[in-house]
Amino acid sequence: MSKRIKEMLVTDLQQRIGDAEEMLVVDSSRLDAISDNRFRLALREKDIRILTVKNSMALRALHALDVTALDPVLEGPSSLVFGGEDIVSLSKEIAGWVKELGDELLAIKGGMVEGTTLSSGDVEELSKSPSREELIGQIVGLLLSPGSNVVGAVLGSGGRLAGAVEAIADGAAGGEAGAEAADGSAEDAGDEAAGETDASAEDAGDEAAGETDASAEDAGDEATEEESGESDA
Repeated sequence: MSKRIKEMLVTDLQQRIGDAEEMLVVDSSRLDAISDNRFRLALREKDIRILTVKNSMALRALHALDVTALDPVLEGPSSLVFGGEDIVSLSKEIAGWVKELGDELLAIKGGMVEGTTLSSGDVEELSKSPSREELIGQIVGLLLSPGSNVVGAVLGSGGRLAGAVEAIADGAAGGEAGAEAADGSAEDAGDEAAGETDASAEDAGDEAAGETDASAEDAGDEATEEESGESDA
C-alpha cells in the first residue's frame, strides 16, 4: 500500500472518529460472517459505530487527534467502538453482546474515557453501573419524593391560612355591618327621642296656653260680676 493511500485512509479514519472522547476496543475477529453482520447492524441502529482497522493506522489517526489513552489497548486484533449516549450505555451494549455471543467469540479489550485508559475489568464494571437515563430517573425520583411532601405541606398550610384569612375577612365584614346597623339604630332612636321631646314640648305649650286662657276668662267673669253687684247697690 502506497504512502499516499495510507495517508488518505488515516485522514478518513480521523474524520470518522471525530471528537469522540469515549471509546471501547473489542476483538471480534472470531465471529462468523452472519454473527458479525448482525452485531454491526444492531450497533448501527443504536447510533454506535465500529471500525476494524490495522492497529498502526488506528494509532496514527488517534495520535493526530492527540489521543494516546488507547496505546496500551491496541495490540492484536482490534475494532474501535464508539457512539451511543455515553460510556456506560456503550459498555452495557457491548457487554450484552459478549454475553449473548460468548466471550470466546467476542472479547472486550479495554477502552478510554476523557483521556483515561480503561481495562477490560473497568469496562465490565461500567456495564453494571446505572446508565445516564437511569441516573436521571433516580435523581428525579429522589427530588420528587420529598418535594411532593413539601408541596403537600405548603398547600395544606396555605389552605388553612386561606381559611383563616377568609374568616377574618368575614368577621371584619360582619363587624362593619354591625356598626352600620348600630349607627342606624342610634340615629333612629335619636330621631324618635327628638320627636317625642318636640311633641311633649308642644303639648305642654298647648296646656299652658289653655290654662292661661281659662284663667283670663274666669278673671273677666269675676270682674263683671263685681261690677254688676256694685251697680245694684
